[in-house]
Amino acid sequence: METRIPKTLEDFPTLSVTAMRRGATSDTGYTRFEFDGNFDRVIEGMDSTWFWLLFSGRGCLCASLTSLNRETKAAVITCDEKEEPEIVGQTLYYLSPYWQAFHVWMVLDPTWGWERMQFQRVDAVAEDYEAPNISIAGGREVKIWTKVEPLKGNTGQSRHYPAPDQTLPLRSGTRVIPAGWDHEHCDLCKAHIEDGDFGYCDPGKRWMCTNCYERYVEQRDLAFVDEL
Repeated sequence: METRIPKTLEDFPTLSVTAMRRGATSDTGYTRFEFDGNFDRVIEGMDSTWFWLLFSGRGCLCASLTSLNRETKAAVITCDEKEEPEIVGQTLYYLSPYWQAFHVWMVLDPTWGWERMQFQRVDAVAEDYEAPNISIAGGREVKIWTKVEPLKGNTGQSRHYPAPDQTLPLRSGTRVIPAGWDHEHCDLCKAHIEDGDFGYCDPGKRWMCTNCYERYVEQRDLAFVDEL
């Protein structure tokens, strides 16, 4: 039987940061930082609109390329942060924008707090929207669309880390559907975890299916970025 070698951060494309410049600060308190660095290699899609750069301590930057010399691999990169990131002289790890930075940490960090649990239906909050007349199968026109989401944490989650487990106030125009949320999605492969299924849940109420947990978390293997 072939032994599988786990993919680690060291297998990701890396950026060595050589210089940092501070730009203007917006009304929201975010400062534009521009920094220079050199990638160890250039991969397809690296010049997308934005991407993640990861560093120790669950650190991450949402970054954009200003310029990239594909021959020398020298790059100029910008990010918007409230505090100047202390990354000059550090090696950062490139992560495609298809993923969130916390997907890496939830797999690598042994203290993340995963717990095997059985998913059970929870109350849902529903909100109706008027929409232009749209014909669906059978020629029926739909004028009202209904958005349904779980009652807890119904306004979304942080781009960096899971949201706390809290019940948020209902928005005007919404209604509660008792036991109306009947599944969750695995945060990696997006498979359904249905009512009664077992999976793994973290303190921020993110779910992972048993297959992904055993394949990636137990092995501390970041190969999901290539396989899923």
